[in-house]
Amino acid sequence: MKYFGYLFLLSTTIAIASDFSCPGGKTYPVSLTFDDGPAGAKTHKAMDILKNNNVLGTFFVLGENFDSEEKRRINYPILERMKREGHIVGSHTFNHIPHTAVSSERAFSNIDRATELLKGYMSPIVRLPYGDGSFATSKPEKKLASEKVMNHIKEKGLTHVGWSIDTNDWDVKKRPFVLESMMKQICQQHGGVILFHDIHQNTIDHLDGWIHELKKAGHSIEPLTYFYKNLENKSLLKKDEVHGYCQQNEDKPNAIDSLSKKINEICNKIK
Repeated sequence: MKYFGYLFLLSTTIAIASDFSCPGGKTYPVSLTFDDGPAGAKTHKAMDILKNNNVLGTFFVLGENFDSEEKRRINYPILERMKREGHIVGSHTFNHIPHTAVSSERAFSNIDRATELLKGYMSPIVRLPYGDGSFATSKPEKKLASEKVMNHIKEKGLTHVGWSIDTNDWDVKKRPFVLESMMKQICQQHGGVILFHDIHQNTIDHLDGWIHELKKAGHSIEPLTYFYKNLENKSLLKKDEVHGYCQQNEDKPNAIDSLSKKINEICNKIK
């Protein structure tokens, strides 16, 4: 009898340890985002997992992954799959550098170069590497550099997207605690944007299990537009594509549908 009592106590302890529900059974919305890719088979596997779980994510990709013919041949099809399956593509700038630690010229170029390579695929969003440039600071020089970077992003018609839940999945020492840390932060922050990296095999290996735990705890996994309602999951058009449309339609009567009206507004702005 005592043996079965120990078994019951052990099973109860395990159940409690694996229960990541928030206090009071509260549940919150979260959005999954992935930085630093595309990473070939890892990114494809991440999308397989998202598809199997009926989840949409956001991928902030590095422009340097598209700076050669060979890289473009491999990676543009990955972006095409992202868009085809409903995921959002954003820019993580060209090189993974701290933008307040370099000259304004290099910082601006690093942002613009990626945007140009990703046009046709990316939504008008960017995430600065390390978030550097987007955080508040009391240091005068860093504050000035941050303001310049953020103003440039705004002038380019982009929205900076940060995160509120950092999994630290890149840190080998912290990887055993990713799930516990993530679930704790969700309860503390009342949900939010979760940061992952699709370049790490450990993240890919555990992603399905993490999604299962999120759903088990009752949290809803939403697309990024849930938190950034002003964003539309549309690609930035290349300038020559816009001009081509405008030239073809300049003699036509004013369009009556909302999409054509919006395009006509763009045409008027670039004349």
